[in-house]
Amino acid sequence: RQFEAQTTAICSDHIKQMIAEFAADPNNKWIAKDTAISLFLGITIKKESSYGVSELNQGVNLMEFFSLQILPELQDNNPAQRPMVKATALNFVCIFRNQFTKEQLITLMPLLIAHLGSSFVVVHSLAANTIEQIERLKDSSSGTMQEKITRQDIEPFLQNLFTALFHIVDNTDLNENEYVMKCIMRTLDKIGDGVVPVKDIVFEKLSAALERVCKNPRTPGFNHNLFESIAILVKSVCSSDPSKVTEMEQMLFPPFQHILQMDILEFTPYVFQILAQLLEFRPEGTGIGEAYSSLFPPLLTASLWEKTGNVPGLTRLIQAYLKRAAADLVAAGHLTPMLGIFQKLNASKATESSAFDLLSSIIQYVPQDVMQQYLLTVFQIIMTTMQNRRKSNLYPIRTAQFLALFNGLYGGQTFVNVLNQISPGVYMTLLGQVWLPKLQGASSSKVLAKTQVIGLTRFLCDFPKLLEDDNGKQVSAQVILGIVTVLASPTFTKEAKDLPEETPMVYDATFSQLRYAVKIPDDPFSNVNDPVEFFLTSLGTLNTSHPGLLSPIIQQGLSSDPKLATSFQTMCQAKGVNLL
Repeated sequence: RQFEAQTTAICSDHIKQMIAEFAADPNNKWIAKDTAISLFLGITIKKESSYGVSELNQGVNLMEFFSLQILPELQDNNPAQRPMVKATALNFVCIFRNQFTKEQLITLMPLLIAHLGSSFVVVHSLAANTIEQIERLKDSSSGTMQEKITRQDIEPFLQNLFTALFHIVDNTDLNENEYVMKCIMRTLDKIGDGVVPVKDIVFEKLSAALERVCKNPRTPGFNHNLFESIAILVKSVCSSDPSKVTEMEQMLFPPFQHILQMDILEFTPYVFQILAQLLEFRPEGTGIGEAYSSLFPPLLTASLWEKTGNVPGLTRLIQAYLKRAAADLVAAGHLTPMLGIFQKLNASKATESSAFDLLSSIIQYVPQDVMQQYLLTVFQIIMTTMQNRRKSNLYPIRTAQFLALFNGLYGGQTFVNVLNQISPGVYMTLLGQVWLPKLQGASSSKVLAKTQVIGLTRFLCDFPKLLEDDNGKQVSAQVILGIVTVLASPTFTKEAKDLPEETPMVYDATFSQLRYAVKIPDDPFSNVNDPVEFFLTSLGTLNTSHPGLLSPIIQQGLSSDPKLATSFQTMCQAKGVNLL
């Protein structure tokens, strides 16, 4: 800033004059105070983002101004008096939330909750927004990022907070308020399974709101936060006690069936996601029940899949069915229609991601003896699409991810046998031109990286004929290089990142991901605890059956990168294996 000191001094004088003007006639000169607060914001804030103010003008006493001018407005028990100044005062607290200590924020909480009772929309909206922003504050003063306001800090205020928030939601004279529903969502997330004792009343309130908005879905932000709140309720209740899943299903099925029967386009993607969430929480061995069984056939209706916004949620729901009851779906004759859906989704770039999600679950959960007759057709579809999308970068990556999963589950020999039916030796082309070149892009998470290691290892070790000619040895060297590259990469060792604080929401006809109903990460090779040991043990077995062949291949593969060669030797030493 230019001339900061001089500007601060001049503006401070104007602020004092306006505050004095207000003090002389508070009821009629409230605009003077409102303007003074706005001017104070202008000279105080030096850096600000969506997370609040990060740098202040050191020539201004923020806390003194708050104590003298803002706090009295928040403490005023007359909600009808100077509502615009109260709104500005609430916004002041929200803007400078990072500058308040934890103790100050907890002290302010009853005052903020009191303003939820205001009949003025701007006041109770800003009160809800301020509380929500405070609840999501982070504190890094201890060296690690932690919640500034914890569940224990919020619990003493829960009854009054929920009462005030739901009083606004229940008021049919008001439009749906997305700030209020977002505050409900954030509070439910904050208290976690602390909601269990009051889940019935919370669900009753959310269900009533859902029934109203079904008649006229006019406020996308409110609707999204409403379904997020339901997803949090499901997650909190069912994760703490899986036996409660049936109870939650009984609560949610009636309104959800109404939405599906009425074909409310704005809400069906949300319903599919939460139904999948409920299904995933079902305890092992309990089956899927009559309600889910009767719901499944209509999910395969072609018209549902024509609507792009439905596809990710529907795919997620079908995946949940496969995880819980693949054998039952096969027995009921649903496998062929599901593979037909895969083919349909695969035909469009817009839905190819969902196509591979669905196919991966089919490969993972449908019994292998049942799938054998379909494998040739599946690979023909993938190979044809690959030819038609030569300029695509994502399709080869998704194919590489699928190839790793397939080889890890079915083995390298089955992979080669199926591909040879299309064209003898085409598996080498697929390996050399698609799988290995896209290995890095296909290993973008810890689970995906683990899958690549296991898939490539099984391809190499289940198909020893690869070692019989020079071309095969060269490809084997590249496979070993690829596996060691993945094992030595940061992706393989780092933990999965937390979800971003806010997931961008896209409304209208497109899909809106529910942050709190996100698919539970599924490790298809959970039986392999140590991928490094799996890789080295498999190589050791191959080395024993083909003595003298493997060592020069390993050296050839790692000769181009001394660091990887060192990493490989370190792995071998750690596991007590000698392969060189």
